[in-house]
Amino acid sequence: MKKLTVITGGAGGMGRAIAKRIGPEYDLVLADRSEEALAKAVEELTALGITAHTFVVDITEQASVQKLADYAASLGEVKNVIHTAGVSPTNTKADDVLKINGLGTMYMTEAFYPVMAGGGVMINFGSVAAYTLEAQEEWYDVFDNCEDDDFYDQLLELVAPFQGDDFAYAGTCYAIIKRFVIYYTQKNVARFAEKDTRILSVSPGSYLTPMHQLLIDLEPDTAECQLDLIPKGRWGHPYEIAELIGFLVSPGAGFVSGIDILADGGQTANTFVEQL
Repeated sequence: MKKLTVITGGAGGMGRAIAKRIGPEYDLVLADRSEEALAKAVEELTALGITAHTFVVDITEQASVQKLADYAASLGEVKNVIHTAGVSPTNTKADDVLKINGLGTMYMTEAFYPVMAGGGVMINFGSVAAYTLEAQEEWYDVFDNCEDDDFYDQLLELVAPFQGDDFAYAGTCYAIIKRFVIYYTQKNVARFAEKDTRILSVSPGSYLTPMHQLLIDLEPDTAECQLDLIPKGRWGHPYEIAELIGFLVSPGAGFVSGIDILADGGQTANTFVEQL
């Protein structure tokens, strides 16, 4: 039976880089919201001798995500799920930031948990933004209600006090919901272990992807401030995240589970820890 890796956001900058890195080892299922973008990604991968199937998915719709999981399982053994799909606060409304990044992660985790094969790993994507605000106890009170039918309404109520400038508000929502992604991922560790699978999250810093380029173009002052905080003085490259993912899906990472890996070029440490 073929061993598969599912990559959401598979047509995006990080998704494509990850596909190139692990494609020689697995058949791929690339999932994204744009059929045209997926076709271009597959053309690029096929030229490299990589087998990639595609699936158009809306991760805010639980039924759509379930169809993706069913499709992947029909193709072979689902070994890894790399959930990179998400949106930036640069050009997305606050409520959609919560829905896509938060509910989408929940739907993906719930849909793929039953079909993942032993020895596999699910990797959700957090963000360095999750570390920019000190998490409050009331956040976790809401996060722990993630199975409630009105969870999304509770999230909206949680972030309501931060309303104001659209970009700043969306950015705050982004930081809070990425903190939820990390916490929710950790809440799943024990049940994933019961079926000999792992789950963890990766929180990238500022990588030069099309999504980040949008921030540079639309909010240059914000981007410049971010760059000033990175000790290396440059943006990350998508292939660097891809190499990290390549290790995390390997047998050598078999004891790595239940953590968030902050891959931000030292930005967080440089910001919050007095440097020598």
